[in-house]
Amino acid sequence: MSARDYLAVLTAAILLAMVTVSVHAVLLAGVRRRLLRRIRGKSYADHVFREALVISATVLSLCGAHLLEILIWAAAFVWLGAIASPVDAFYFSISTYTTVGADGVSVDPHYRSLAGFESLIGPMMVAWSTAFLVEFVTRMRGPEKDIGR
Repeated sequence: MSARDYLAVLTAAILLAMVTVSVHAVLLAGVRRRLLRRIRGKSYADHVFREALVISATVLSLCGAHLLEILIWAAAFVWLGAIASPVDAFYFSISTYTTVGADGVSVDPHYRSLAGFESLIGPMMVAWSTAFLVEFVTRMRGPEKDIGR
């Protein structure tokens, strides 16, 4: 692989990372707006079932965001010719994004560093989603009350 080819793959990795972060930010902003409307002025501390429904919907929304980001990476692998089959590219991408590691699917050797970059950005997006979820569950529950005083 020439230096020029490597630079092209690195450029693709940086662009994909920027798209991933941008998509994640936009989708989180949408989920944030929806959640703020839902929880404004309410406390779910005494409503376990309602709290579970709101949290479940939020988790599913976050999973949808991650799936969209995974699809973007998979499409890039196919478009670049790194993986021929879209189904294999999706499997490879979801396994790489989550750092599980794809078994039985190989990427063109020229694009291995692109796969490595996806495995770097994926956990960052998952961590961002986790922080987001923790923030909203904390807000939803409201201030802790001193029990027994």
